[in-house]
Amino acid sequence: MKVAVVGAGIAGSSAARFLAERKHDVTVFEQFPFQHDRGSSHGRSRIVRRAYPDALYTMYMQDAYPMWSELQRKSSLPILHECGLVYFGPTDSEEMVSLIAGLDELNVPFQSLRGNDVHRVMPQLSITPNEVAVFTPEAGWVQAENALKATLELSVAAGANFVFGRKVSRDELERDYDAFVVCAGAWIRDFIDLPVQVTKHTFAYFEGVLEGPVWIEASDDNAYGFPTEPDTKAFKIGIHRGGIPIDPNSDDRVPTPEAIALAMETARRRFGFDDARVVESKGCLYTSTSTDDFRLGHIGEKGFYASACSGHGFKFGPWIGKLMADFVDGKDKPERYSRFKEPTS
Repeated sequence: MKVAVVGAGIAGSSAARFLAERKHDVTVFEQFPFQHDRGSSHGRSRIVRRAYPDALYTMYMQDAYPMWSELQRKSSLPILHECGLVYFGPTDSEEMVSLIAGLDELNVPFQSLRGNDVHRVMPQLSITPNEVAVFTPEAGWVQAENALKATLELSVAAGANFVFGRKVSRDELERDYDAFVVCAGAWIRDFIDLPVQVTKHTFAYFEGVLEGPVWIEASDDNAYGFPTEPDTKAFKIGIHRGGIPIDPNSDDRVPTPEAIALAMETARRRFGFDDARVVESKGCLYTSTSTDDFRLGHIGEKGFYASACSGHGFKFGPWIGKLMADFVDGKDKPERYSRFKEPTS
């Protein structure tokens, strides 16, 4: 079949790869240049993990997480850094209770750590007596730019054609292709009336050496971060919650001072970095749904869309791409994923 893919982020590029490997005639349309920083797939690092507070996502990660190792095996680029994950917060918080229950239910390996025991896996982390830390070894981070490059190279090697700097309309997709896939991120509403909110979030790199795994704090702000990355002397902290609504067509990707201050306070409170110096900071886009769940569905009779979003879509990128290829081939259908259907009032 002649198939179009809209969006060359991690989900769209992965869809192109799997479709091309199945011998479809694939063309990918991306409105910006290769590896642009306007959307949600750019940057040096993204967390990948099997552990989720929601057991449904932990279940899907049983298939999605190994796909990062598969991508690494097929590329000579450094992509996957499996250093583990520490998820920590109040022992009685809904997030931590649900996380532990889901890991137990699905037999995902983990350690539950209290007090100074957490230093066995993350020497600099400080948790309070009423908090628990959950360590999962099947986690880490991927070099996002390399993941995109490797996926594009595999797609092109399989026969896919990428067209950068070109917007395409739904009318063109309907007219010129046997099937099409839309993975447009913050621009999903250009193709379907999906009630999502686009917000700008901030991450910053701080000078210093932070050892150990990636980490997530179960709190109102949901700070998250990375150890010091190779060939740098800086570690990254991002703020998951509290983004600022933004038009994705705006050029504004300036980080907010409030979010940088929150990240700096987290570096001090959790890791002992007093007055850590910011060496780099940036704003990036989240595209969020009312429930923070992904959205999957049909566009007319020929098309399918994925909004793998709400701040946790990148880690599912290869899985979403394969799913979209399965939809095109009739091996699967969006209706089977009831949680990912837009709820009706």
